Amino acid sequence: MKVGQDILLENNLLAERNRGYFDAKGIFCVNLVSAPGSGKTTLLELTIEKLKNKFPVFVIEGDQQSMLDAERLAKLGIPAIQINTGSGCHLDAHMVNMD
Repeated sequence: MKVGQDILLENNLLAERNRGYFDAKGIFCVNLVSAPGSGKTTLLELTIEKLKNKFPVFVIEGDQQSMLDAERLAKLGIPAIQINTGSGCHLDAHMVNMD
């Protein structure tokens, strides 16, 4: 007999709801997660430069304390929101929920 509880159940359910919202609005979302210093922001800069004149681009940036990456991306002329995650290293579904 397995005893346990899925501690991510609530997050996963809300993430599914978020995906439904984005799909209904025709919003294509990409979630980049990797170690600090791995090049995520540089990849975003290069991608934004290629796409910003063809598609609306918007960034929700997660960082434990600073706003440096969001400010860096906003210099490309796109809306960039910073969510400080405190001790967490990623954005949970409730942090990007549109309700």
